[in-house]
Amino acid sequence: MKLKSMIHIAMLLAMLVGLLGTGTPAQALGNTSSLGAQIVIRSTAFWDAVFSGTVNSTRYERWSLQLDESEYFSVSVTTVTGDLTPDIYFLDADGNEITHAAGTLSDGVLNTNQPAGTYFVQVQPQTGGGTYSMSIRKTEAPVLDPNSNVVLNPANVLVGESSTATVLLNNVPETGYASAEFTCSYNPALLEVSNIAESGLFGTDAVLAINGPQNGLFIVAIAGSNGQKAVTSGAVFAFSVKALAAGQAEVRCDARVSAGNSLTSITSTPATLGITEAPPAQATLTGTVIATKGVIVTLIDQVSETSAAADANGNFSIIAPAGSYTVVASAPGFLKAQGTPTLTAGVTTTMQTITLLAGDIDGNDVIDQFDALTIGINYNASSPAAADLNNDGTINVLDLEMLAANYRQSGALAWQ
Repeated sequence: MKLKSMIHIAMLLAMLVGLLGTGTPAQALGNTSSLGAQIVIRSTAFWDAVFSGTVNSTRYERWSLQLDESEYFSVSVTTVTGDLTPDIYFLDADGNEITHAAGTLSDGVLNTNQPAGTYFVQVQPQTGGGTYSMSIRKTEAPVLDPNSNVVLNPANVLVGESSTATVLLNNVPETGYASAEFTCSYNPALLEVSNIAESGLFGTDAVLAINGPQNGLFIVAIAGSNGQKAVTSGAVFAFSVKALAAGQAEVRCDARVSAGNSLTSITSTPATLGITEAPPAQATLTGTVIATKGVIVTLIDQVSETSAAADANGNFSIIAPAGSYTVVASAPGFLKAQGTPTLTAGVTTTMQTITLLAGDIDGNDVIDQFDALTIGINYNASSPAAADLNNDGTINVLDLEMLAANYRQSGALAWQ
């Protein structure tokens, strides 16, 4: 009896090992992914060991990884059995994705670097399912080539505005640079350069030599004094660029660096300043136009017209670029009023209050018998609206009375 029980227990253990792979047993099962798969929490992974697991469309596996310091490392997953194409997800302690790598056929590799902390490596199928082996190995930090670039802040300005250009050295080696030379170019038709100043990268009391700026070119040479060097990446110097005209203005500073007694060119990346024309300065025109009809006030210059309706009391307000204009106030059946104001930026100009004269029904700028004839032809009707001078809905003698009060008047009326 005891032997049978032992055999039964051994079979159960074998089945469990087959389910979980040859790695350590799962700690928990029951968390569910957004796709409905259960997530198996595996034991803590560590460097340079091989771990085994099993995933499919309903089962993902998550391995804990503790980093005591910032590390560069690589996670490799290889399918052992089945048709698994594995995806690798790197998660924070709360299970939020930091990065991931999609597998290709039966292999997946994720290269990353992360600061100290608690993380998870999650293996799940891109397609298929099966068993896999996983290893996590430290890698060397990539060696990046030194380079230089220009940063503009802001990157877009209006004509007349300025931006600050900062020139940076990046990926400075531990041995540092004793000096550096920058040959900077720009379009003098678009930009004006001033206020060149070093930023302290070459230590305190660095020695600075500047040639120019002149004709779109200047040179900045800088060396650390008393044995000081640039040993970190950062800003070398900065200068101001003032926008002179609209366009796309490239600012380039080609760099050569010296570790001591020899200059070497490094990759240099320019920046482009976007320059647009400043919008015209705005001004305001206001006034009051009295009529028994709705009044439209139109502001006209050589290229455009801006109109506004006066309110029930005849008051209007128009905002427009500063400049010289013709302004016309009109209402159906009334002589127009016309003026020529000059608007000043930031200033409100007020036209004198004016009353439009009723009776110019045909709109020919004269109140005459032809206008009266229109009233007669349409007597007791409601249209044309221009003939209903008192705006009461009926064309009759009351409208003729208003016309008669201004008979033989002509316009446009002078408006100051």
